[in-house]
Formats: sequence, C-alpha cells, structure tokens
Amino acid sequence: MPEILGPTNPVPGYDPTPVRVTTPAAGDNTIQNIVNPEVVVRPDRRSDQEQSGTDPGSSFAARYDSNFMTFIQRLRGMPNLGGIFLSILQEAGVRVSSGITDGFAAELGQFLDFIKMDEAQLDAFLKNQLQSASRFNGPLFQLLRNAYNGTQSELVRNDILQFLRRYSDYTSTGHLEGKMTRTVSEMGKSLPSQWADRITELLAQLQNGVAAGDREGNLKLLREQLFPMMARYVSMTHDHGRARSLLSTLTLDMARYENGSESALLAALRHLSASKVLPGSLANIPDQELLRLLRETDFAKASRDNAFADRLADAADRALQGEGGVHTQEAFRNILSSILLNESVFMPLAHVMLPVQWNDKLMFSELWVDPDAERDGERGSPGGGKTLRMLIKMDVQFLGAFDVIVNARDKNVVLQLACPEQVAVFSKEITAAMNDILKRNGLQPSTIQVAAMRRPVAISEVFPKLFERGFGVNVKI
Repeated sequence: MPEILGPTNPVPGYDPTPVRVTTPAAGDNTIQNIVNPEVVVRPDRRSDQEQSGTDPGSSFAARYDSNFMTFIQRLRGMPNLGGIFLSILQEAGVRVSSGITDGFAAELGQFLDFIKMDEAQLDAFLKNQLQSASRFNGPLFQLLRNAYNGTQSELVRNDILQFLRRYSDYTSTGHLEGKMTRTVSEMGKSLPSQWADRITELLAQLQNGVAAGDREGNLKLLREQLFPMMARYVSMTHDHGRARSLLSTLTLDMARYENGSESALLAALRHLSASKVLPGSLANIPDQELLRLLRETDFAKASRDNAFADRLADAADRALQGEGGVHTQEAFRNILSSILLNESVFMPLAHVMLPVQWNDKLMFSELWVDPDAERDGERGSPGGGKTLRMLIKMDVQFLGAFDVIVNARDKNVVLQLACPEQVAVFSKEITAAMNDILKRNGLQPSTIQVAAMRRPVAISEVFPKLFERGFGVNVKI
C-alpha cells in the first residue's frame, strides 16, 4: 500500500519505515544503554550524576545536579588573584599608555604606600584581617557553640540560630542601608519622569533617615510610601523587568534590615538567657549596656578599623568607572569576582587576603582556614581534639607562586610547601628554616615536605569536607 501521507518533499531525517521492536532474549548480555532507575536521565541524555574524575569539581562540563558543584567549578576556574594584584601594584603611581589617569595612579600609589610593612605592622594587619573575617567570634559565641552542640532540643537550636541571624543582620546595618539607598536610586533612573521625581523625594527622605539612625522611620517610609507606589507602577505599566527586579532586591534587604533591629536582637538575647542557654546574669544588665557589648566585639572593632577594605573598594570603584584603562578595569573586575566567590555562603572557611610590600618586594597572599577540619570522633580515635587546616597561597614578585598546606593538631604540625623550580633546589635549607620557625613558636614539626610545584593546588583538594553531607548547600530548584 502506498504511503499516502508521505509528503512530496520529505522532511529531512524523517523515515516512514515502521519501527520494529525486538524483545531481548533472556540472558542476552549485549544490551546497551541499560536504564538505571536510580539515576534521572534528562531528555538531552545528560545525567544528574555526570562527573569526570574523582574530584566533583574537576570537570569543565556544566553541572546539572547542583548549584554547589557549579560553584566549585567556578572556584577552580578563577584567574590567579595573586598575579592580578601584583600586575596592578607594579604599575602603581605610573601613568601608562593603557589609559590610566593621574588621579587613579595617585590612588594606586597611596595603596602601595599603605601595604609597605615591617614585621610588627604585618602582625597587626593579619590579626585585623582575621578578626574582621570572623563575625561570630568571642566568649558569647563560644557559649552559643557549646550550647548548640550540647543540646538535643530542636527548639533550643532554633532559638540560637534565630539570635545569630538577628545579630548578623544587626551588624550588617550600614551595609544594608547603603544597598537600599542605591537600589532606590536605581529605581529613579529606571522609571519615567513622572514617577522618578517622586522616587527622588523618597530617596532624599531615606538618606536623611539613615544619617539620623532612624531605623523605624526608614522602614515606615519604605512600607507605607515607596512599596505602594512601586506596586501601582508595576500594576499600571506591567513593567516586569528592571523595576520589578529592583523591588524584589529591596524587599530582601528590607526584611534583613527589619530583622536586625535593636529591639528584636535584645529580645532574642533575653530569651536565650531566660531559657538558661546563656547565664541568667544577663537579665540584670541594662539594654544599652548589652548593645554596647554587642557593638564592641572584636569583629565590630576590626571591621571599623579595616582600612585595607576601604582603600580596595575605593580603588575598585574608580577602576570600574574606566579611570584605569581597559586592562586595569578587567583586572579589578576579576579581583571583585574572586572576592565575592571566596566569600560565598557555600564556603565554610575563613578567607583572608594579604597584599604586602616586604623588603622592597611585592607579595600577595591568600589564606583559607578551617579551624575544625577533623575531630577524633570522625577518625575513630578517642578524645575530642580537632585539626586546624590552613591553605596559604602566595605570589612573590620575581619568584613566583607558592602553595603551603598546614595541618596542626595540638602542637604537632605537618607542613607541605610547593614552590617554583628555582626555589625547590634549596629544599634542605627551607626545611631547616621552617623547622626552626615552628620550634621557636612553641610548635612541634612532625613532617615538613618541600617540592617543586607541578600545578596550583585546588581549594577543594585541601578541604574535602566541602563535599561532605552537612557542609555543602544544594540550592538547585
């Protein structure tokens, strides 16, 4: 019978021949592409479980099972932050043909003067960076950690986490106020003039409220005036683009701003005291004294004194506006991308950057620290000790890149150093020097290994618990 439905001009790839289904015989081992019911296969034939190699972050193919794995891949693929920093600092104070302006060259020159340090200044700088990188540090938070780990009550744990969320939002007040004013400003730029004029008026009122420290007044302004007006605008114009996106961003920041109010923070702290999670003596301390104690933590003091972060932000702002030319603009864009990635909520590690000029040589270092890398119980040994693990990446002018991995348990230290080829020939001298440094600081070197660097070590290789259940956060929807 002719194919009466077949088109005169056949569609490419269309075969009218009927498909014959063959039932496999029992015991036939030649079947290919056996379906595994444990694995979800997508229409594009990519599996949720696809990965290459033993390291989940080692594949360059896009991951489909987890945003966390995508994050690890991006972390592995970031440019060499140390090399970028050194290339910028070497141009400090010099006007180059790429378009750097006199003002920005002076800015870089001041930044270079700031990082010239001796031993005492480097010690103070390192302590400041470590303290400003750890928000939950000090006796109060140690009590909360002990209470959280020592209780089986989910209600108590939720109360502790609720207080920590409020404290985090409270200490981010300045950051949140800056974000909200910038968002409202962007709203005014994206709306027609008849709406933008009103946004400008509200922005001025918000800025005055921020300057006066009037959190409740700012929240009332946003809730009762700005949000209803933006809702009317979106409803009337059906603008579901930039205006709605900015409104969503403002909503999230406003929720954190409200959650971090002083009254809510004090109520959460009093509740922990009443629940015997914290000493009951806190009930006798006046509100203003409690707030003063919370404002004067090591983290708060270090954040206020972190001139490095302020200078870096100023330099990045000018560079991204084009004052440094295309090369410098791209370099600072990579620097900011690396910083934001390394400070991601996925990273349960302390991260510190140390650009330093030491003995007329520029050096850029990054430190990743896990103060609780391993516990005895995790390795089947008695006791409650833990291992501190640290990764130090250094890029030294005229020498090259170094990777240092340190594992410290009590006073015993295992150290691995990967260095450039021209430095590795002095491995015996380096080993002896490191051994002496550790002993002078009251530590006992168990093993010191020095070898030429074959390739930069990945963060995920040093801290494998990034992939362990309970430490990774899968936010794939």
